[in-house]
Amino acid sequence: MPRVLLVEDDSEQLALRKLIFERSGYEVAAAVSAREALEQLPGCEVVVMDLKIPEAQDGLELIHAIGNSARIVVLSGAGEADLPVDLFLLKPCSTPVLLAAVAKLCAS
Repeated sequence: MPRVLLVEDDSEQLALRKLIFERSGYEVAAAVSAREALEQLPGCEVVVMDLKIPEAQDGLELIHAIGNSARIVVLSGAGEADLPVDLFLLKPCSTPVLLAAVAKLCAS
């Protein structure tokens, strides 16, 4: 079972995404900050993260700290160019699109 780390500072969105991923067969770790995310990172294949957690700089620092440890999907309302991530999805993003993206990254 693939392990996914969800990083989102909106607790309602985090709880909803966690439930969706768990019901889709993933083992899910969750974090509301970059510090928590790094603690939860070991064993995760994919990180789905908001860029602003709670500030954009935290998101950028987290991306650099993850490095090649996991595949990274940024899910954000603001477009960013040249981020060293595997995929950038704009909010709002449908659940089927997000799940398909993560499944593809887990399979590759």
